[in-house]
Amino acid sequence: MKKISFLSFFGMTKELTALSSYISITDDRAAVIENCKQIVECSEIMAKVLTGSFEIEIWGSGLTMSNFCSDSVEIRGKIESVKLVSRSIRERG
Repeated sequence: MKKISFLSFFGMTKELTALSSYISITDDRAAVIENCKQIVECSEIMAKVLTGSFEIEIWGSGLTMSNFCSDSVEIRGKIESVKLVSRSIRERG
C-alpha cells in the first residue's frame, strides 16, 4: 500500500477545491457563480469571471453584477449565452 505524504495531500486538496465552482441560472434573467476567483470584466453586454478551472463569459444585454461576497457573484439582465473556457494549470496559479 502506497503512503501519501502530508504535503502532497494538501496539494491535492487545494487542487480539488479549485474545481468546485457552481453556476445557477434562473430563466434568462439571472446567474449566480459560486467560488469565483476574480472578476475580469463587466459591461452591459458581457460579464467575465475566473474560477479555479474555467473562465466564464456571460453574454446578453442590460447586464449588471452584484453581491460579490464569499467568492460568489450574481449577474442580472437578459442572458443570451454562457461560455466556459478551460484554464490551463499554469493560468490557475
